[in-house]
Order: sequence, then C-alpha cells, then structure tokens
Amino acid sequence: MHTRRLHDWNPLPAERKLAERVGTGLTAVIGDGTLPPENPPEDRKIRASFLRALILNQIPDCPVHEKGVRVAGAFVQGDGYEQDETRGLDLEGCDVPYNLALVACRFSNLLLLRSTSLRNLYLHGSSLGAGLGGDQLKVKGSVLLRGLVAQGAVRLLGAKLGADLDCNGARLTAGADGHALAADRLEATGGVFLRELVAQGAIRLLGATLGGNLDCKGARLTAEKEGSALQADDLKAHGSVFLRELVAQGEVRLVGAKLGGVVDCEGARLTAVADGNALQADELEAKGIFLRGLIAQGAVRFSGAKLGGNLVCDGARLTAGKNGKALQADDLDVKGSVLLPGLVAQGEVWLVGANVGQDLACTGMRLTADAGGTALQLQSARVAGGFLLRDGTKISGGVDLTGGEIGLFADNLASWPQRKGDLLLDRCRYGAFSGLGTPVDAASRIAWLSLQDGRRWGADFWPQPWEECARVLREMGHGAAARDILIEKEKRQRASQRARVLRDVESYGSPRFVWFWMWLWDMIIAGTVRYGRMPLLAVVWLLLPLTLGFGVFWAAQAQDAIKPNLPQIQRAPEWIDCAEGGTRAATHVSQSSCFLAQPEARAYPRFNALVYSADTLIPVVSLEMQAYWIPDDRKRYGAFARGYLWVHIALGWALSLLAVAGFSGLIKTDNTK
Repeated sequence: MHTRRLHDWNPLPAERKLAERVGTGLTAVIGDGTLPPENPPEDRKIRASFLRALILNQIPDCPVHEKGVRVAGAFVQGDGYEQDETRGLDLEGCDVPYNLALVACRFSNLLLLRSTSLRNLYLHGSSLGAGLGGDQLKVKGSVLLRGLVAQGAVRLLGAKLGADLDCNGARLTAGADGHALAADRLEATGGVFLRELVAQGAIRLLGATLGGNLDCKGARLTAEKEGSALQADDLKAHGSVFLRELVAQGEVRLVGAKLGGVVDCEGARLTAVADGNALQADELEAKGIFLRGLIAQGAVRFSGAKLGGNLVCDGARLTAGKNGKALQADDLDVKGSVLLPGLVAQGEVWLVGANVGQDLACTGMRLTADAGGTALQLQSARVAGGFLLRDGTKISGGVDLTGGEIGLFADNLASWPQRKGDLLLDRCRYGAFSGLGTPVDAASRIAWLSLQDGRRWGADFWPQPWEECARVLREMGHGAAARDILIEKEKRQRASQRARVLRDVESYGSPRFVWFWMWLWDMIIAGTVRYGRMPLLAVVWLLLPLTLGFGVFWAAQAQDAIKPNLPQIQRAPEWIDCAEGGTRAATHVSQSSCFLAQPEARAYPRFNALVYSADTLIPVVSLEMQAYWIPDDRKRYGAFARGYLWVHIALGWALSLLAVAGFSGLIKTDNTK
C-alpha cells in the first residue's frame, strides 16, 4: 500500500493541528471547539480522506496515540466521488483498535462505519448531514451520541456494543426510509439511553438485546411513514423500559418484548396516528407495568402479556382508538394486582380472560363507553383476590363479568353501572362480599342483581347470578338474605317463563290459556310457601283453615249436626233412642249429648271441634277424632259442614303437599334456564 507522509497531503491548517495532537492522546480543538457552521472558514475544515488515513495510522510521521483520535469543532469535508456514499468519512470494514472521538464536528456527508471495529465511539454534539451508516458496527465499549444532530437515519442494524448506546439529548431526523434511528438486532451489554431525544421518524430497536435498560425519559418522538414512533418488538432487556414523560406522536411498540424489569410510562403522552394504537405491548413479559399519569390517545394494548408483579394505571387518562378499546389486556397474566384507581377511560377497558393473582382495584375510576357499549369487559377473567369497585367509581356503560371467577367483591351499589342491562353476571362465581361498607343485605343485593337484563342481550332471565349470590351470602352466615334473594329469583324467573309462553305461539297452541294456569300456580306457591323457599310457611297457612274449621264444626255441634261416624253406633239403640221423639231424648238438648250420657257411650270419645278440625286438616297426623264423628248431612247445617269438610281435607292435603314439595325442592327452579 502506497503511504503518504504528512507533507505529501499539503495539510490544511486544521489538519496540521490535528496531526500535531494525534500522538499526544489529547483532543485537537479546532477553532473554539464548538460545532462549526454549515459554511465554515478554512481553518475549521478537515478532509475526510485525510482524517481516514490518520485514524487508520496510514501517515507514518503521525502515529496515533493509544487513546485514539480525538477532535473537537472540526468540519469534516467530503472529498470522495460525488453522489457516492463513501464521499465522506469512510471506515467501512476497518479495524480501529482505539477510541474515536469526533466531538462537536460537522459532517456534510454520510459517516460510514459499516462493519467497523472500535474501542469506543464518541460523537457528542456533532452534526451528521446525511446520517450514520453503522450496520454491523462492533464497539468494545460504548457509542455516545449525546446531543448529536442527524439529518438522515442513524443506522446501527446488528451492531454489537460492549457497553451503552447513549443518545441523550440527540436531535434525529429520518431519511428516505422514515427511520430516525434504526438499531434492529442491536446487541449491547449495557443499555440504550434516549433521554430528551427529539426524533422526527421512527426509533427502531426490533429484536435488540440489552444488558441494561431502554431509557426514553422525556424524549419527543414523531412517527413518519410507518406510523410508529418507537418500535421495540421482541426486545430482550435484563433491565427495564422507561418511557417516563415521553411524548410520542405515533405508536409505541413493545410487542413480544422480554424484560427483566418493568415498563414505566409514568407521565407519558402518547398519541396514535391514523388507525394505530398509542402503546402496543402484546405478549410482553416483564416484572410490572406502570402507567401512572399516562395520557394516551389511542388504544393501550397488553394482550397476552405476562407480568411478575403489578399492572398500575392509577391516574391514567386513556381515550380509545378506532377499535373502541382504551385499555386492551385480554389474556393478561399478572402475578400481582391490576390497580386502576383514578383511571379515566373513554372507551372499553378490556380484560377478557385475564388472570390476576391478587386484586383488581377499580376505586375512583371514571369509565365511559360508546353508546350501548361495554365499559369494563371481564369475561372469563380470574381474580384471585378482591374486585374493589367503590370510592366514587362512576361507570357509564356495561360491566361484563360473564364466566368470571372473583375471589371477593368489595363494592358499593353506586359504583356499578346504573342503567338496567349494563351488568352481566351470568356464570360469574365469587367467594364473598367483604370490606367496610360492602352491602350484604338482601335489598341491596337484589338491587345489584336487578341491574341485569338478559333481554337486552337476546337472552331470557339468568338464574345463576341469583343462586350464586344466595350461595355466597348463606356461606357467610346471612341465611335470611340468601332466602330472600332466591324468592325474588323465583318470582322473576317464573315471570320470564310466562312471557316466553306468550311469545312462542308455535310451541303452545293456546298460549294465553297456558299462561293463565302458569300464573295461577305461581301465585299459589308464591303465597303459600314462597316458591318452596319457606316450606314452613304452609304450616302458618294451615292455621287459617284450622281456625275456620274449628268455627264450622263447633257451630255444627251446637246445632246438633254432628253424629258418630261408626255404622255400628248409628244402628245402636243408645243412639237411635236419643233421636228426636226417642225414649231417651226427652231430658237432653241434643241427640249427641243424649248419646254421650248413656252408660253404653261412656268409653266413646267426646267431640272436640278444634281437635276435629286439626285431625281432618293434617293428613299425616291421626288424632282419632275423624274416625268417630262426622257432620250429619240429614240436617241443614250438617250438610253445609259435610260439604266444607271435603274442602277442609283438600286444603290440608294441598298445603301439606306444598310443604313437602318445598322441603324436597320439587317446586324450585334451581339450575334451570
């Protein structure tokens, strides 16, 4: 290789100064050491070819110090072929065994470091007029781009760094491909720092592997062609992703990222463009997610994410994108809690199939769904701890807990949606009602369950939520409240069944006739045994015919309209002779009193109207009164009493059978649709 000594280069003033310093390890300060203007004076210019030869130690009389080449304030002037990417400083494929520090330098052409090997790269405060081509760059230490200004993409695809990529305070403007920073498949033992970065174009870290954090605190990112401001899909980082106070116009993507730490979006401002999302982190794996104070215009997505800690959204302000979802976290798996206190969401909060290891805290929330939509979607969700819905929470829209499993509810009625039909609890199971102020009385829980309306969703009455609530209250020791809820459930379920009869003309030939008999039966069992939920109430109802029967049979006895019920007695002389006009009747007021006064009737049971009423009324009890006496239908009042006796017996059988059916559950409608 032909070598040129220093004098062969006819060095410019700035080049001569650099040549004098390059062997000392000190920084060659050109001019005042600050960033030169776009049209600099001659004493600030260094030719790209000269700088390359110096860096590669190709000028024998200008050996490079082991610390490397250090320049500040130079204008690096491209002197290669016009329109060629190698016109500027071209170190492609070169092995540079020391540091390269080009601080506050202006490059009018592409800085080409493709497949270059370095110890450290310092470009603090420099300006790249055509960007940086650093694909497959290998740096044993760090790449420091603090305060860098770049017009054109900074490309570090597949780069391998032994420490950090530091772009704090940089100002990056995308090139033709729409990327401001392209660092796909970057491998860095340290972290990537983008604090206070301002980028017009996408920041790409697809498939990057970091030993530390991705820190974007205070960055200002604006998407270009692809609609994404930050793309870090499949990122692997031992540390965390910090998006605190980030302002992004365009989607922030962390799809499939695997982190050793957390995602922290505290105070960020994220705005989707077109029909995109504000933040998309589906299939994310991290220790936790913090969205405190986040303001997002567009969906925030964590579908299928797995968190070792908590999802914290307190004080966030979320507005749904085109898909109507403000927070979408279906199939989310959280070992800790989902904490949404103070969340304000315009659109659906979607937690379908989520698995929460501890609590779901929704205190103080404000959720507003689109007209007729669902504000909080928890279908098939599992919450091992408590579902806290209280402390001023206001929900405008539906809350869907269909098929959910909840450890316990700590709620108040005012925090649930207030429009009938906005609550869905079908097949939802839970363990208890707990917490100060959480209602466990029947009236409050009936009002809660009444917020459901299956007809709004094309279904009939849902009995399971009522039975579940009753089960929970019973296990908590509130048996009376549980019973009242089941009675109300029976009333509504039977009303729904009657309404279905009127609608279904094909199945019921005369629906109004069938409806009437169903209504009559329902009224009977409602009034007597409360649909089988209070079977002992039939005993109370028995007191009415018992008392009425006592009056009827006492009056029959008073009018001598009661006679022995045994045929042999009715044919005996002691009864016949006591009849009116008989030989023994003269001194007695009635035939029965005469009969009982005879010596032959001393062992015959005396008639007692109350005992007789009970004996004929209660079929399962024999008081041996009905067998001996019966109303005498030959007499006018006796005929009436005899007719009433059949009604009396029928009432006894009916009420007794209702009590038995209630005890056995035959007239209940548990576990039916």
